[in-house]
Amino acid sequence: ANAANLLTCISHLVEEAEKNASEAKKGLERLSTGDESHNVLEICLGEFDVKFLRIVKILKAIWPETAQPQDESSANASSNISQRSLAESIKQDELWNLLGACLSSCQSPGEENATVSSSRMSLIASRLQPLVESFLLIKAPSKSAAGAANAGAILFSPAKPSTSVPLASPTAKDQGNAPPESPGQQAATNFTNFAEQHRTVLNMYIRQDKSLLHSAAFVPLVAFPKLLDFDNKKHFFRTELKKRNANQRHGTVRINVRRDFVFEDSFHQIMLRKPEELKGRLSVVFSGEEGVDAGGLSREWYLTLSKQMLNPDKVLFIHSPNGMTYQPNPASTIQPDHLKYFKFAGLVVGKALYDDQLLDAHFTLSMYKHMLNQPIEYKDVESIDPEYFRNLGWMLDNDITDVLEETFSIVREQFGVMLTIDLKPNGRNIPVTNENKHEYVKLVAEQVMTKGIKDQVEAFKEGFHAMMPPDLISIFTCSELELLGCGLPTIDVEDLRANTEYSGYTKESPQIAWFWRLVQSMNQEDLARLVQFVTGTSQVPMEGFKALRGMNGPQKFNIHRCGDTMRLPSSHTCFNQLDLPEYGGEELLKTRLTSAIREGFEGFGFS
Repeated sequence: ANAANLLTCISHLVEEAEKNASEAKKGLERLSTGDESHNVLEICLGEFDVKFLRIVKILKAIWPETAQPQDESSANASSNISQRSLAESIKQDELWNLLGACLSSCQSPGEENATVSSSRMSLIASRLQPLVESFLLIKAPSKSAAGAANAGAILFSPAKPSTSVPLASPTAKDQGNAPPESPGQQAATNFTNFAEQHRTVLNMYIRQDKSLLHSAAFVPLVAFPKLLDFDNKKHFFRTELKKRNANQRHGTVRINVRRDFVFEDSFHQIMLRKPEELKGRLSVVFSGEEGVDAGGLSREWYLTLSKQMLNPDKVLFIHSPNGMTYQPNPASTIQPDHLKYFKFAGLVVGKALYDDQLLDAHFTLSMYKHMLNQPIEYKDVESIDPEYFRNLGWMLDNDITDVLEETFSIVREQFGVMLTIDLKPNGRNIPVTNENKHEYVKLVAEQVMTKGIKDQVEAFKEGFHAMMPPDLISIFTCSELELLGCGLPTIDVEDLRANTEYSGYTKESPQIAWFWRLVQSMNQEDLARLVQFVTGTSQVPMEGFKALRGMNGPQKFNIHRCGDTMRLPSSHTCFNQLDLPEYGGEELLKTRLTSAIREGFEGFGFS
């Protein structure tokens, strides 16, 4: 009887929701006159959108958990509500299309008065927030649908480490053969498409009210990290981390170290403690020095320790050709306790993030991917060995018959001794041919970035994830994780401009003028993303941009013209090179370049 009453109640609420949604739709239709002032919005929408949201919240709270998507033939039968999702019961496609059009119009680019445009966007978007929240609640994907719509979903399905290195993403042909989406997956697709199209407005809502990310309407966005801006992710990360440890009490972690032996002394004292103990407040004393740690000594300890940890003399990490990013050293086995040191390094990096402290430790792209349990791709070799990456790229793009004499093995020098490592059983006796070269490249990438340092990476991750929950830290991209751990650099735009070279463009080219106008308008976060996108790291040399280094030594920031205006800008980090298509308009350049740098490293091309 209770179940029957619940379904009757739900059926009635669905009817009321539909009525209010229809009235709200009429209100949005009246806005097509172009008058979108606050008074017109109030008159057109009335209270129907607020009532609609109120009912949707109730339905979301009481909807049967066993609801399963079902075909439309039974969608009108109230007795089958328990077998339908909320998205199937309240479709309102016309309302959602109108809502999307209104949001798009209020954030349309190219307005002469940017201040008026921003104010107008904020006014209209704020008044439309109840309908936006209703959409997010109704279309919120289930756990299974979220996983299908976004392989990187983190709260619904924590990322798992990759065991192989893919050569490429699925082709359009492969995707075309995929089975049709279920109703639940269609709702998830609608959700992500809407959120992606209107991510600026959604992030504005969150920025105005940080608690929204913990509300039923907005929390599903966290499962799709690319939909959220870095500052909103950081706030969610800090809040969630605090909430997860709210009921735990930790004592002070007291460390007493000698300044010249910070690494060794810290290792022996940190490794004696359990990870839970390390979540306590840090208090550092440098032996023989006066001073009470009110925060400053801890900051100095983190920076000093990270530098000593990466010191080549420790044989734990090796740096990339630019000298600024690091990854585990395959030869670290010369240290008998090297795996304990890597676990310690992971604990230190994890505790620094936990304590919101900065490190002077920039890692390679593949290392950040390991920390985030993201799949490794063969192109990630570029951040480790750009010249090797170029050779692999040439091999894939050309017929190597009678040109190369390689076998399924690699030769590595270790302390003056040349070691031959088989990439597969008896690999040194298996020749690489034009037919099997893709397998060779895949195995080489796996060896360099995963198998060759597997034990070191796993030890590091054991320590890192003891402090940083994998599902929570995975909301960040690799570039964002670097910014989170190392901080935003102070980037001097004029210094960058003075040390930039051009190929195919000149300083007077319209595209270059538009580029620098955009760069000058960027905040420090986007400036860091730009430098990160082009050079491979957000770190700027102490001497400024004139001291940038590439694969072959000193190499300035440079912009090359490329003709394909249908693609996003791409980069070649080994040459500090930005490939900028010859876009026909300033707004198009702004949109494409902003998208490229916020996508992280996905725009990399062959050097």
